[in-house]
Amino acid sequence: MLLQITAQPDARLLAVAIRRGLRPLVLTSRGLGWAAIALALAMQATTGDLSMVLLLTGLLLAVAFPMFLTNIGMREAMQDAELTTYEITETGVASSSRATRHAYTWNAFRFVEQTSGQLIFGRTRTRVLPVPTAGLTPAQIEQVLGTAAGHGVRVRRA
Repeated sequence: MLLQITAQPDARLLAVAIRRGLRPLVLTSRGLGWAAIALALAMQATTGDLSMVLLLTGLLLAVAFPMFLTNIGMREAMQDAELTTYEITETGVASSSRATRHAYTWNAFRFVEQTSGQLIFGRTRTRVLPVPTAGLTPAQIEQVLGTAAGHGVRVRRA
C-alpha cells in the first residue's frame, strides 16, 4: 500500500488537530480554574470577603491559559504552513515539504483518530500529525485505519 497526498495546510483542520492534541491539558486547566472560581465565590458567601487573587487565578486558568495555548499552537503550525506531501505505507507515515522531511514507523504512534476531513496520527497526548483526507476515497481511509490497527495502533473512527 502506498498512498500519497499533497495538500496545503488548512487552518480549520489544523485548529481541530491542535485542540484535540491539547485537550488533556486544557481540560485540566479549565477544571482547576473553575474550582478556584467556585472556591472564591464560596469564601465570599461564607465570610463576606471576595478573594480577588483566587478569582483572577481561576479566570486565568479557566479562560486565558487555554486560549493562549491554542493560539500559540496555531501560530507555530501556520508558520510552517507550506505545501506538504504525506506518504502512508505499510511501514508508516511520512510528511515532507521543501524545508523538512519526517518519517514515522507505525509503532511511533499511540492512536489514529478519524475526524471530518483528516486523520490525526498521535505520537503523544499533545504531539500529533494531522493528515488531510480530501484526496482519499472512503475505502482508502479504511485501508489506512486497518493498517494502523494491524500494527497495534489504537484507532478511533468518526
